[in-house]
Amino acid sequence: MASPEATSSGADVKIEELFHEKRIADSITKVFSTIYAPIGLIIFILRIFIGFHTFLIACMLRKSAALRMHVLRIMCSVLGIVVEKTGQRDESVRVLCANHVSILDHLAIDILTPCLLPSVWDIPTVIQWCFGYVDLGATRGRDRLVSGAKQLISKEQMPLLAFPEGVITSGEKALLKFNTWSFEVSPIVQPVSVRVWRPYPWKVAVSVLGATWWTDLFYFFALPFTVISIEYMPKMERGEEESLEAFTARVADTVAANLKIKVSKFGVSDAAEAAKRLKTDRERAQKASGKEKTSPRLVDPRQLDECAMRIKQSFPAFHLSAIRRDLEKTRSQSTTLANLKAGKIATSEQHVGKVTLDASTWRGVFDSRKWQMIESNRSKYMSRDS
Repeated sequence: MASPEATSSGADVKIEELFHEKRIADSITKVFSTIYAPIGLIIFILRIFIGFHTFLIACMLRKSAALRMHVLRIMCSVLGIVVEKTGQRDESVRVLCANHVSILDHLAIDILTPCLLPSVWDIPTVIQWCFGYVDLGATRGRDRLVSGAKQLISKEQMPLLAFPEGVITSGEKALLKFNTWSFEVSPIVQPVSVRVWRPYPWKVAVSVLGATWWTDLFYFFALPFTVISIEYMPKMERGEEESLEAFTARVADTVAANLKIKVSKFGVSDAAEAAKRLKTDRERAQKASGKEKTSPRLVDPRQLDECAMRIKQSFPAFHLSAIRRDLEKTRSQSTTLANLKAGKIATSEQHVGKVTLDASTWRGVFDSRKWQMIESNRSKYMSRDS
């Protein structure tokens, strides 16, 4: 059983640390990936055709057949998806609970242990049957999901696989809080830990926050290989006086301890909010960079003077000479406007009339005096009727 410190220490983890925000973070990997890109594209195209044949084999062979498991494991290795297994599967347990780190976690576990996975998507019947997705009414509420899952494990020989985190995480810093629904289905579960790694210099994240499934799949097929390690842990049973929440937390701590990470205080709703924030920030950054590219770069002193006067009309509280000095540095109207809004430029109340003499150039002194005179005359003109 995991130590109680696992959960408490997980409270210090930020929500952004639970996910990869960049596909490639290492500079050497970026350079190597650029060189490898033409080869990777060829491998991707070849594996698309092999993947289609793998799908046909999965459809033709019975899901619980041992031949299907061996053939799919070999075919997946050709596709660059290497599945490793440690620990023993307890056949008496009807519910498997695993952490979620990639879009192929279900496939890797299904190759080792044919299982069923609740689906929340509108998937064609053929794909549902082939890959073990079942509609348990997840979109119609929690009660419908739990009752459907109980009925399923009572009549099916294959176990039910659940990802209590609800979304894909990096699996490196901490786990999301487990949802309790799968532990309500059965009082006995078998925890499963999932690890995914790629060899250096192909240290490309298997999934990033906000990424689409086909983007993740592209990297699985394009890179030489990806190792998915599945470890079955001993089964866990809910105590007679143990609450559902306590049992769920105990299983989460066990999985986290096996992965040598923590259990965070965040749930799936927090992850959804983080994804929305990241998407919004990216869109704002793209718009800002687009404006920066389209806005002309100010070079001529006359252009800087005219731009400073225009900005002063929109932001009268800021000192004209301070605006002009910032334009000298940025050479961009949009950047100076951003500095104004961020409070990086002094207002007229903060500016004093003295100018520090700079021995390096008298030109700066002249410009400073000139803009002070313009500012003073402008203030007198604006207050002439008051």
